[in-house]
Amino acid sequence: MMQRTWLLFGAWLLVFAGELRAQKSPEEFLEDVNRLPASERQRRLEDGAKKEREVVWYSTMNREDSNELIHAFETDYPYLKVNFVSAGGPKTLNRVTAEYRAGAYLYDATGYRATFLTPTRKAGVIMRYRTPLREFLRPGFVDQEGYFNATFTRAFMFIVNKNLVTARDYPKSFANLLEPKWKGKLAMDNESYDLLAAMLDHYGDAEGRRMAEALGKQEPSFRRGTTLVGQLVAAGEYPVMVDGSNHLAYELKKKGAPIEYLFPEPFIPVMIPQGFWVAARPPHPHAAALFVDFMLAKKGQEIMANQGRWVSRKDVKYQVDPGQRKLQVVSQEKWGERTKELVQLYNRLIMREAK
Repeated sequence: MMQRTWLLFGAWLLVFAGELRAQKSPEEFLEDVNRLPASERQRRLEDGAKKEREVVWYSTMNREDSNELIHAFETDYPYLKVNFVSAGGPKTLNRVTAEYRAGAYLYDATGYRATFLTPTRKAGVIMRYRTPLREFLRPGFVDQEGYFNATFTRAFMFIVNKNLVTARDYPKSFANLLEPKWKGKLAMDNESYDLLAAMLDHYGDAEGRRMAEALGKQEPSFRRGTTLVGQLVAAGEYPVMVDGSNHLAYELKKKGAPIEYLFPEPFIPVMIPQGFWVAARPPHPHAAALFVDFMLAKKGQEIMANQGRWVSRKDVKYQVDPGQRKLQVVSQEKWGERTKELVQLYNRLIMREAK
């Protein structure tokens, strides 16, 4: 009797082990779904999403733009509710990393500057996601491995309050910003790490550091979030925003703010494109895939383009065109492994924090 019991128990263990091996990770599951014909793939994702009923987005975009995208997505998928939490890129990365270490798998999708792709991958909080929509993205907005699907990028530009600065005094270059008259009159986001990376790439390490340190000695005022900084400049709190962006300038002008924007000379610093990812262990995998696809589809991309962003799809035009100006695009390959160093340099050279 005892022998038979052990035989049955052993058989059960073999079956259970086989079932465990048969279970696929969310990444493997979505890989299989992405190989299906387009109509079958969409039906499969929608059927699953109807049961999940929500998607959790950790958004690093400003609330107004996030809400516009959420409304459009929920209109297309009325059975889904987007629950979103808003924070900057570093805080979002820290949050999801802490959650995963604690075994709490709460978010489905997030996106932030791909400067943080390497630590994001190392933390194990995102998956490969080879959506068929990758074929529509511009070069540099997608990788070979499947981790990097970008939604947009931003160019840095100067935003000037026209009531405080006359046209003849508009700064045209970073060298202009180092003139004595701008000391104490500049405003910046406290996380413009890609701006520093572009300066180091364009001027070279030694000269780039010197320029950055000189900019820090101009005693800029720092706030968290480019939207807030732009609003303060538009309201007349500061004459010049050093690290404005194309989409921010476009939105401010559209609302009638008394600002002008200028692409700096002799180059335009361009951020590493904004990655958009599915969580490694999404609580709502079908809805997460639909949401990321929406961000890369033409409808979502046109919404972002109309917000003034330089989007990733080849078939969507930019609202703020740089023309033939030289672009200094921050390299993910170069700076992805040096994120911590870049943050420390920014804090020390430009924000002038103690070592």
